[in-house]
Amino acid sequence: MPSRPGKLYLVSLGTGDPEHLTLRADRIMRESDLVLGQADAPARYPAQLAGKRFMEAGHGLFTPMARRRALREEVEAEESPRRQAIRDCVAAGGTVAVLTQGDPTLYGPHIGYLDAFRDLAPEVVPGVSSFAAANAALGCAVTGGSASQSVILSLGKNANEGYGGSDRLSVLAQSRSALVLFTMRTDLARVVDELKAGYPGDTPVAVVCHAGREARQQVLRATLETLVEVAGRHELPFEHLVYVGDFLERPAGDYQDG
Repeated sequence: MPSRPGKLYLVSLGTGDPEHLTLRADRIMRESDLVLGQADAPARYPAQLAGKRFMEAGHGLFTPMARRRALREEVEAEESPRRQAIRDCVAAGGTVAVLTQGDPTLYGPHIGYLDAFRDLAPEVVPGVSSFAAANAALGCAVTGGSASQSVILSLGKNANEGYGGSDRLSVLAQSRSALVLFTMRTDLARVVDELKAGYPGDTPVAVVCHAGREARQQVLRATLETLVEVAGRHELPFEHLVYVGDFLERPAGDYQDG
């Protein structure tokens, strides 16, 4: 029997630059016996991961997402060695860290590790999310709108043709709350059409690119009417969020409680 119980962590690296790593995440990475993460993790975090046993964590493994992109047999072939390595390490009293960007519970591709290894009592180590980093880039009170003081987080792809969820963007737009869209596979023209069901065309919009990356972070300003045109003048990176709401036209100090 191992002298101490093993432990599995799902560790947020924060978002953007490596300096967004928390002190707790840094400690757990250094203490880990096995680390799973993106292929470039050892190069980005050499002080924490030097000499560590490392495996790529894959994208969407242990979730239905993986089985939508590949045959079940192919996915199981990816999952099997990771499952065995994690269970062997924990059984021997070791520490395993699965590394992920931003908030692992907010549209995170590695959330499946929590369910697949629930019997090992995995623990989530929180970190800076892209949402928090983008809020900082905007420099205003996201909850400071005049029509609503609520914030809705959603996906731009919820405007895609064929999506039948109760949270279609046309429905969410009715509240005129601050809306933040994570933009995987997003058709901005369809997003605009959906949002016009609730927001006026002159509603301010901001696109935050590379949130948390000091050298590359950029904020594009538009309105709902001009969003497609403004975005078309730039090559938007995968890492961008779209903010919609009248809070964007109010200075940070203009917010009043109640």
